[in-house]
Amino acid sequence: MPDSSSRHDTRSQAVSAASWASLLQAVADGGLRLVLSTDSGSRVALLPEQELLDLQEAAGGRHHERVVLTARERQALLLVEQGMGAAQVADRLGVAHGTAVQHLAAARRKFGVRTSAEAAAQAREASALD
Repeated sequence: MPDSSSRHDTRSQAVSAASWASLLQAVADGGLRLVLSTDSGSRVALLPEQELLDLQEAAGGRHHERVVLTARERQALLLVEQGMGAAQVADRLGVAHGTAVQHLAAARRKFGVRTSAEAAAQAREASALD
């Protein structure tokens, strides 16, 4: 069975059910990571469940332990927690709309999330808004 550093291009090869079973067993046993690609370039990775759980735990801990918000980022997230959007945050803080957008973008980036509401929730969970 190939190790995790082996790469095989199987686009033109049919994979039998027995081969799939063998590949999946190797992944489950921790001896292989399998990355599949579609014709459009999308990719999916198969890895042992414990490895996924370890990665999720490491990612969750990293976000919460190291995030340091500026005073304005914290103020902006507190207002987002109250349901305010960027324009309302700008008005409340007495700053330009673009400045409020930048404070919120910085907070989102620090927590690795897509929305300001998610950043506010992560900040609350990490006790960064207390």
